[in-house]
Amino acid sequence: MSDLSEPRLRTLAETALKLARSAPSGQLALARLAEAIDPRWLPGAERRGLVTELTRARELAAEPVPFKAIERALKTAWGAAPTRELDELEPEPAAVTPIAQVHRGVLDGEPVAVKVIRPSIAARVRQDLALLDALSRPLAAALPGLDAARMIAEVRERVLDELDLDSEAEVQRRFHRALRDHPTLHVAAPVSRLAHHTVLVTPWLTGTPLESLAGRARDRAAALYVAFVLGGAHHGLAPAAADRHDALLLADGRLALLDFGAVGTTESDRIAASADALAALRGDDPDRYGSALQRLGVLAATEGEAALAIARRGLGGFADAGSSALDDDAVVAARDRLAEHPAELVRLATTMTLAPGDLWPLRGVSGVFAAVALSGGAAADWLRLAGSALREGWDAARHIERFL
Repeated sequence: MSDLSEPRLRTLAETALKLARSAPSGQLALARLAEAIDPRWLPGAERRGLVTELTRARELAAEPVPFKAIERALKTAWGAAPTRELDELEPEPAAVTPIAQVHRGVLDGEPVAVKVIRPSIAARVRQDLALLDALSRPLAAALPGLDAARMIAEVRERVLDELDLDSEAEVQRRFHRALRDHPTLHVAAPVSRLAHHTVLVTPWLTGTPLESLAGRARDRAAALYVAFVLGGAHHGLAPAAADRHDALLLADGRLALLDFGAVGTTESDRIAASADALAALRGDDPDRYGSALQRLGVLAATEGEAALAIARRGLGGFADAGSSALDDDAVVAARDRLAEHPAELVRLATTMTLAPGDLWPLRGVSGVFAAVALSGGAAADWLRLAGSALREGWDAARHIERFL
């Protein structure tokens, strides 16, 4: 391993943080990271400074947009006052996110959720996305196996997708059509006539969020959430912005999913290779693991033994058959196990290759497991569930009890 590997990684992290402090899109990324992790998960040496940055970004992102500005945005989108389209619209927001605000309304006598992009955020983010090019050189130096230019272009394109609610509405319709007869998963259909690139209107769903559930009910709901995200990858669509607040257990036992602003596309051959890698990981088979990684273009097959050893070390008991608790303590323990042998971890990280198209699906996978841990934790046979969802798609969620 080159002596410059770790300094190069530090330079990449420092450059990214510097950009995040100075650009709206960077602040948006920090705010989302603050929502997606627990500060305990951060390495001890960097925790204090990063927690300050993340807290500041989250506080700024949580400031609600004044209702008058929301009304103006709706009038611009619909060409008429909101009262011409909606029976009612509550002034107080039901949810505030880094990029949007949600208000409860009534349409044709039925409750709806009205999601509005924060005014001016799209224009501000578009203007500073060019700053991402400053990451190209440190990214290429730290991770020479990556195509830095293509990776940055992929991030830029996907960020713009997240700011287009008309695109989100179309994706949500696809999920709704695919799952409308599913017994355990549910996605509501958006209101097409009110769809706009700054506004999305959907039926208001009433349910119990993951963190408010307990025991077996939380285990089941969390497993359904994982099956939804990874099952989507099997069907060509990978939800990338997994958030514990976007999964609601309905009264009829189905899990309802909200928010489809960040969705990546997947290819069947890559999903099959990923499923093979998981099977090899569970079976402790280095040759099969190396072969699957080579098919994915991540590492040479000869690195299978080293990569498998690191993966199983990090996963600990999760790599074995049976139910395991995924919670804050489990994440911290995995972090500490990986930190025991940093040289080998850095060597592999700095030689691996990641296809740009894999970035958003990987964000979804890591995000959904983080969401489970942040919700208070849940127990399941996670690797078996993940492998089944990749191979079977949403059929894996039809009999979710087999993984609990």
